[in-house]
Amino acid sequence: MPKEKVQIRKAPKFLPFLILFAVVGAIIALILNSFISDADRTAQPILGYLLAYCAGLGAVLGLVIALVLDFVSRKRSKTLEATRSR
Repeated sequence: MPKEKVQIRKAPKFLPFLILFAVVGAIIALILNSFISDADRTAQPILGYLLAYCAGLGAVLGLVIALVLDFVSRKRSKTLEATRSR
């Protein structure tokens, strides 16, 4: 049987990073909303804007962190010879 070269590495899963950091961003938005006094509030739905922006920024940050970890795992990957089994 011919041997093949394979790379062994531990790659991160992107979706859990996106979800986790989006939830953290939403929690930060709720905390920021609690610091806005009633006198400073307008008729605009500030909480909705805060949730959208903070959750979106959190998801982007999670994606960047996952990409960096993926890049690091590619650099640390090991190349081995493997025989295909049937």
